[in-house]
Amino acid sequence: MSDKTNSYDDSGYLPRSTISNFLSRRSGLIAVVIIILVLGGALYVQGFAKVPAGYRGVLLTWGKPSDKILDVGLNFIIPFVQNIELMNVQLQKAESSEDTATRDLQQVTTTVAVNYRLNPNMVNQIYSDLRQDYVSRVIKPNIEESLKAATALYTAEELISKRTEVKAALDDILAERLQIFNIEVVSVSLTDFQFSPSFKAAIEAKVTAEQQALEAKNKLEQVRYEAQQQIIQTEALKNATIAIALGDAQAAIIEADATAAAIEVITSQMTAEYAQYLWLTQWDGKLPAVVGNESGLIIDLSSLIDEDQ
Repeated sequence: MSDKTNSYDDSGYLPRSTISNFLSRRSGLIAVVIIILVLGGALYVQGFAKVPAGYRGVLLTWGKPSDKILDVGLNFIIPFVQNIELMNVQLQKAESSEDTATRDLQQVTTTVAVNYRLNPNMVNQIYSDLRQDYVSRVIKPNIEESLKAATALYTAEELISKRTEVKAALDDILAERLQIFNIEVVSVSLTDFQFSPSFKAAIEAKVTAEQQALEAKNKLEQVRYEAQQQIIQTEALKNATIAIALGDAQAAIIEADATAAAIEVITSQMTAEYAQYLWLTQWDGKLPAVVGNESGLIIDLSSLIDEDQ
């Protein structure tokens, strides 16, 4: 009698019915193997967790944060027992606007932008205290409180004229507040100040008055300058006139002194012969019409000359 279980067909293979019977008898075992393989793959996949760049992983065991912080890369964890929570340690930004009061009780709306980052070595503590809600629960409330504290130190005008000091004060106050929660403040930017309409009108009026005062001061300075120029020109003209007069007087004195000296020299050297010589050099060749004095004889020499002729 032949064994049908081990019989082969003409092609040399087991008949399909034989294979089906085999699989039906071993289906339970095959299912178990498949389940084991799937579970093994799942366990393998679940046994590793990836932490991307810019993040740190908080290791949770049955949901409880542990002291271990997972660094960037693949990290082994116990499947179904442990999992990780990713915490962003990159530079992040938070903005907030708040209505505050200045030292002189002016209302101002201030918008501030804060760059911050989580302390990479304390992300497990941050997660334990705040989970992922650190912005809404800690950062924004402290920005608002720090902003109120900083603006209260300055008047409304000083918020504009001392903007750098206001920013530094806000930076110090906020950094001290967030340090408690292991959050580092990198920089603070005051992006906008919005004052009340009445204060804006007062500022504009003050600026206008200062501009008008400056314009009047400039005009006064111009008038003073022109007056000084006229005084200088008048003084220069007076000095020039005096100098010319003094020069003419000095020249006249020098000329008079020279004439007197010449006369003195001539007088000291005068003789009768020299006087006669001077008379003859200046005589025009005509005899005088009358010769004599009050008590002497008066003769008309011209008549004598005519008779002789």
